[in-house]
Amino acid sequence: MNEHLSRVEFLDGPRDKGQSSADIWKWDERMEELACLRDSDPDAFDRMGVTARLSLGYYENDKKIAAQHGRDVNKGGK
Repeated sequence: MNEHLSRVEFLDGPRDKGQSSADIWKWDERMEELACLRDSDPDAFDRMGVTARLSLGYYENDKKIAAQHGRDVNKGGK
């Protein structure tokens, strides 16, 4: 059943998941500070909870996709 659902197209055309991620991405100062901590003090970052590390991974992935779709991902980027 899943293979059938993955081939379904919407009435207004196929969805671009990357564009959807790019459209909803927002600058998050806390995530940027967490990325700086990871780069400057990896030991402290490793002692942080799994949730914070996973959140940073999702944030950075969405940020990369937003940049690929032409979004300004610099500080306060829209």
